[in-house]
Amino acid sequence: MITTTLVMPVIAIATVATVAYIGLGFLARPSVASACWSAAFAISMVGSYVWLAQDFVFPEQMRAIGTALSIAPMPLLWSGVRAYRGRRTLIPIPIAALVAIPLFLLLGIMQGYYGIAFRIVFCAAAVFAVLLFLELAKLGPQLRDEALPLMGVTAIFTVFAVITVINGILTAAGALSPSDSLDFLRALNLIGMTVFIVCALITTLLLTVRDEEHNRSPYRMFEQTARTRLERAQASADPWWSLLDIRLDDPDDIRRASSTAAFNAVVAKFARDIDSVFPADADVERVKPDCFLILLPRPTGAVRDLLTELLERVSASEPGQPFPLRLSASAGWASVTAAGYNFDLLVQAASEAAVTAHADGGDRWERVRGENE
Repeated sequence: MITTTLVMPVIAIATVATVAYIGLGFLARPSVASACWSAAFAISMVGSYVWLAQDFVFPEQMRAIGTALSIAPMPLLWSGVRAYRGRRTLIPIPIAALVAIPLFLLLGIMQGYYGIAFRIVFCAAAVFAVLLFLELAKLGPQLRDEALPLMGVTAIFTVFAVITVINGILTAAGALSPSDSLDFLRALNLIGMTVFIVCALITTLLLTVRDEEHNRSPYRMFEQTARTRLERAQASADPWWSLLDIRLDDPDDIRRASSTAAFNAVVAKFARDIDSVFPADADVERVKPDCFLILLPRPTGAVRDLLTELLERVSASEPGQPFPLRLSASAGWASVTAAGYNFDLLVQAASEAAVTAHADGGDRWERVRGENE
């Protein structure tokens, strides 16, 4: 029998995880993804309390429902990651799992094949663990550290599924008694549930915070300042304004090939290069760690000289540089004479030019040309 001593830590951790994620994640940053993840934590918490109730009423049925509720949230976590990536959540699948898994295990108890039913459910959950692992991997290298705890525990979950199958084979062969075999699996399930909840909480909270940073207007103050400056420039017919979109080339490749500390050192050097090259009257906004927007009041020749100096600085190595390869950057250059004084159009033109510069090999700039240029 599973003892209360083993269940109590699961209850405590599941309760703390649910309260922490709903309070710090869903309520502070509501979204489809955070709603799915909140529901997953809440269901796991309810399952842990149902596990405790088996000591007092309907032990076999409560044990089956508690087990089901500890496994059923896996599709919800998967749906949440899909929503986070902007994919269809396929909500009917986790809803069907929440209904089918408890019914299937209860039916297993009634028909006397609970052990087989439990192993089937566990293996089905392992399929979603693999799908969850793949969805987390698709988040890309920029979110590698945030996804790593949940990726690791989903990989362990599939190993547990293999152990469950082997355990069933040994039981069927008579090497293990059915009762001892099930007790072992239940204990393994509770321990795994504890580890899984902690890792899931870490990853989902980190992703939720990063999602807010990503979706929040990264240049709200910059945009307001830039619009004001451009309006004044237009009123006075001042043609010497340009918007620059400057990006580190291949940041994902750099992130894959380096550690977190090395990547942070690379983007820190990139930021220092930006700050050291551009004059004090330039408005500089760091949109992402590897991307800057710069509003610059300078004539064409001066802008060209500054971009040349910047690209040279970026490609120059520093003593003790953690990344051994030569770094480079690409810049999109949109002047008001070519793209007009509208801030949104300037941002779009500079962004497209930066993409073109990178596509042409990087380590260069691409200037937007107007009709009269």
